[in-house]
Amino acid sequence: MPKTADSDISLLSEQAAKWAICLSDNQVSNEQRADFEAWLAQDPRHPIAFEQVSHLWQSVIPRKRQSYAGIKSFVGIALLLGGLYGLPLAEWLADECTGIGEVRRITLADGSRITLDSDSAADIAFDQQQRRIILQRGRLLAEVAPDSMQTPRPFVVENRDGQAKALGTRYIVEQKRHDSIVNVIESQVAVASRARPGESITLQAGQSVRLDSQRLHQPEASTTFAASWVDARLVYQDAPLSQVISDLARYREGFLKINEEAGQLRFTGVLPADNPEAALSILQNALPIRIKQHSQWFVWIDSQS
Repeated sequence: MPKTADSDISLLSEQAAKWAICLSDNQVSNEQRADFEAWLAQDPRHPIAFEQVSHLWQSVIPRKRQSYAGIKSFVGIALLLGGLYGLPLAEWLADECTGIGEVRRITLADGSRITLDSDSAADIAFDQQQRRIILQRGRLLAEVAPDSMQTPRPFVVENRDGQAKALGTRYIVEQKRHDSIVNVIESQVAVASRARPGESITLQAGQSVRLDSQRLHQPEASTTFAASWVDARLVYQDAPLSQVISDLARYREGFLKINEEAGQLRFTGVLPADNPEAALSILQNALPIRIKQHSQWFVWIDSQS
């Protein structure tokens, strides 16, 4: 019996899900990487399938090692949400979202503004008691306006890991793979983890804090250029290349992967967030790395040593 289109998509999704899980392991062998690259080259649909499933996997499944038994459930979720070519769950549900490479400023009903970074999603939940933004994915800059209500409502950005309550004007909340970061640009922000909402710390302008769902880490000095992405610039001072590539991947369609040795290199400079190909060229000229582009969807970066 010939395969139907649906069964063909299901098989392709399952193969892509297996590779997404395999490559999420920190101990990927050279043989596995070669097999993956061979699979990508077998069919022009494979890179597209991998990118879609990898993106959806990151949006839906918690960040911990999954067994093959979990793949079946994940593939079912992927197909239920619209199949291989559907959007991630957060994009289906969020009030506001941005595509890859899109940065958008949104004016809210109270006059406050949020700027959504590339590939980000957020819900807006204003009522009589509070002004609440739920960051579903990615990163946003909040610029808080005074509330005109007789009893001023607190302005809060919350996400998977906790919440950041404005005590002033401008701050950034970013949701990463395993945790989140709050950077305060102006005034003060009270930050609490989801597990202990009653135990907050107050950050001053120029401070940042990392948090996960269980706890807050110690506050640190934030980079002077924390909000540079709003102006399509990524500014680094002696940053590990792994961080640079992780940031750049947000603005580029496809899969961007760097090996451990190259990831330890350090970079100082400015990259154009709105031109990721030019940014990769700058990195290649500045550092001893090799960039291998197997298709427009998959780029592998390693060191020249």
